[in-house]
Amino acid sequence: MTAVETKLFLRDPGGPILVFGLPLGLLLVFGLMPGIREPSAEFGGKSALDTFIAPMSITLVLAMMALTTLPNTIATYREKGVLRRLAASPVSPTGVLTAQLVVNLVAAFAVVLLVFGIGMLALGMSGPENLPGFLLSLVLGTAALFSTGLVVAALASTGRTAAGVGSVLFFPMLALGGVWVPKEKLPAFLQGVADVLPLGATLNSLRAAWAGNDPRLLQLIALGVCLAVCGSLAARFFRWS
Repeated sequence: MTAVETKLFLRDPGGPILVFGLPLGLLLVFGLMPGIREPSAEFGGKSALDTFIAPMSITLVLAMMALTTLPNTIATYREKGVLRRLAASPVSPTGVLTAQLVVNLVAAFAVVLLVFGIGMLALGMSGPENLPGFLLSLVLGTAALFSTGLVVAALASTGRTAAGVGSVLFFPMLALGGVWVPKEKLPAFLQGVADVLPLGATLNSLRAAWAGNDPRLLQLIALGVCLAVCGSLAARFFRWS
């Protein structure tokens, strides 16, 4: 099933181009701007490339895959009756769900590796200074974002509905999570919001670890709670038809 889903994912060139192109394009466009690789007092003596642009590129691909690509695919399968037909065959619908998760996670982490490779080789980007904190934030953030996307996939009856709900979640979290404007420039009461939203908590914990600091406990707790709550809701309300 995973091999089949991988072929279907690659057969539509629009999906891979968007998933791979947008984060890498942002990294290159912003990374080549004058002064972006120079130490800045605004970013604690680190460069904006290391402590904002690179974590933002990684968070964006995770959020896109989790909140739009995965729910849209599963809801489209439900809409077209694919899941219902598979339920009566030797192939379990659970296998389709697992295969979809594997394909999307592999694609997302392939982009993460490309961000590291291109950033370090072409732009002179530094790696995360707090590697354990970075890996913990990456795993928790990925799990929280994908569990949120699974709730959308569990409830949406059509692919169009899933895409709409995913966008409603995705774009406000960009604004409130510290993507469009760094968290430090948000009003004080919104900085707390940025640390508890799944996208914002992922981005800001990655930023902290990249700069050599420990992710805030609030961010990690928020990601863990999101994973537990959304994972339970997705399992409880998931419908195969």
